[in-house]
Amino acid sequence: MKKTIKSMLAFAVTALAFTACSDVPAPYAMPQEQKPEPIVYTGDGSKQNPYTATDAINYAKSLNQEESPNEVYIKGKVVGISEAFSTKYGNGTFTISDDGSITNVFTAYRVLYLGNKKFASGDTQIQIGDEVIVCGKVVNYRGNTPETVQGSGYLYSLNGKTLDSGDETAATVKGTGTQDDPYNVAGVLKYIGTLGADVESPADVFIKGKVKDITDQFSTQYGSGTFTIVDEGFTQTFTIYRALYLGNKKYTSGDLLKEGDEVIICGKVVNYRGNTPETAQGKAYLFSLNGKTEDTGTEVKPGSPTGTGTLTDPFNVAAAVKKCQETGETATTDIFYVKGIVSADYTVDSYKNATFDMIDAEGATEKFTAYRVKGADGKDLKVGYKIAKGATVIVSGKLVNYKGNTPETAQNTGTLVSVNGNAPEFDDGTTPEQGGGSGETASSLTNGDFEQWANGLPTGWKSASTASSATLSQSTDAHGGSYSCCVAGDASQNKRLASQEITLAAGTYEFAFYAKATTADKAQVRPGQVPVADGKVGSYAYGEYATISDTAWTKVTHEFTLSAETTVCLVVMNPKASSYSSGKDVLIDDATLTKK
Repeated sequence: MKKTIKSMLAFAVTALAFTACSDVPAPYAMPQEQKPEPIVYTGDGSKQNPYTATDAINYAKSLNQEESPNEVYIKGKVVGISEAFSTKYGNGTFTISDDGSITNVFTAYRVLYLGNKKFASGDTQIQIGDEVIVCGKVVNYRGNTPETVQGSGYLYSLNGKTLDSGDETAATVKGTGTQDDPYNVAGVLKYIGTLGADVESPADVFIKGKVKDITDQFSTQYGSGTFTIVDEGFTQTFTIYRALYLGNKKYTSGDLLKEGDEVIICGKVVNYRGNTPETAQGKAYLFSLNGKTEDTGTEVKPGSPTGTGTLTDPFNVAAAVKKCQETGETATTDIFYVKGIVSADYTVDSYKNATFDMIDAEGATEKFTAYRVKGADGKDLKVGYKIAKGATVIVSGKLVNYKGNTPETAQNTGTLVSVNGNAPEFDDGTTPEQGGGSGETASSLTNGDFEQWANGLPTGWKSASTASSATLSQSTDAHGGSYSCCVAGDASQNKRLASQEITLAAGTYEFAFYAKATTADKAQVRPGQVPVADGKVGSYAYGEYATISDTAWTKVTHEFTLSAETTVCLVVMNPKASSYSSGKDVLIDDATLTKK
């Protein structure tokens, strides 16, 4: 009972105590939850209104260690330099603040130089106190370092100067990227600007400039070199990255580069990672060094344009390129024929068409591209059909200068007319001669355009028998392509140009070629053929004499019939001096053999 009374008394006293305290004011305010002050940005991160260093720090921290989705511009004063800009890496690392103090700093991490390009010798180095604007994505690295994302930033302005506003840095854009009209540095940089990041140019281009900085000199160890070039009198640079030496070969010996050398580079170009315009690694070479090339010691020029673009008088490569440059990026409405030499081996793949480059002569760099050509009437080519390097081909199609730098047959218009005088093999195993199409079919005749020469003789035009009797030499006076064959005359003896032995099926053939005299004296040629068995010639069968002049090429034709399969040599006689012939040298070019 006592315990119960004591407990009730204690409860009453406690309740009275609390009641009494409720009317007494507290000696301090009760604590309440504090809300953070909203961040107020001075700038908005645009080029026109950049973030301050403080803005950039706050923005980076708000991302929770994620990269910003877009590039932003940040302005400030340089207060620390961790890595000065260098030509070795092309970038630099430094810190900036709003007022030049070393507190509340933002890090520009491994940023490229002005114009989003690598730093080059002669460029102005940053200094403590410089006023800069940096552009790039930002991140709060590891949650404690607000900085630009590695590889995304660059120095937009240095003490108010930008690449755009510094007129002294860049030259006027020049050139079309061809061998005859190379890009200058400003021109190739503009062209690369049309390509996406890491997208290589579809074709080789030529670039001309003066050597500025040499990162890796040509050496026998690697065979390549890396250097920058500039337009004379300007500082804007373009990087030549691991390019091969003259002749598109590894360096073994020869002149080394030095600053100020005038060079022409040939190769594919790329905007590496979207911020470094350069030649694509392993796909460029030194075309000329101070005007010298590998073979001639002088700059190689394109051949003279010849031909009218018809089947009987095709364009050579030089003429096709010229036509494409005149036409531009809109394809011609007419179909043209182009004749040239295949520059590299090609095998038809599962697409059943062919794409290859054509040149006028071995070693020439001016190219015309036969793009996705098919057979006559659009027939598919046979998978595995091989077109060898050096083969003489005729293609037809509408012509276009694709993207302003690639002369080619327009897509879906090209036809492969012949390869070394033969129609190509179709997907069904036929050729026009076998019923796979209409029209006449050329039979085998190697090097009928006389563009290929070896040991002073035209390939395919020296018989193993006595059919060949004339002295032959190469001439640059050509009906098509770059060369013709000069058949030396003799006042006292008939002399013959003869093809190598050819085995022909029974049937009727037309042997045709173009001829021209070398002097104003009257001259004649006589076409024919002779059977060959066991290395010995039979009886010569000739067509009519054809009178030729030294002012124009004359087409000469000869038709003959074989009653059975026969091995023959085709011959062109240069007759001895007489009342109707001079017995002097004559030129022969563009020979064909067609089965009727």
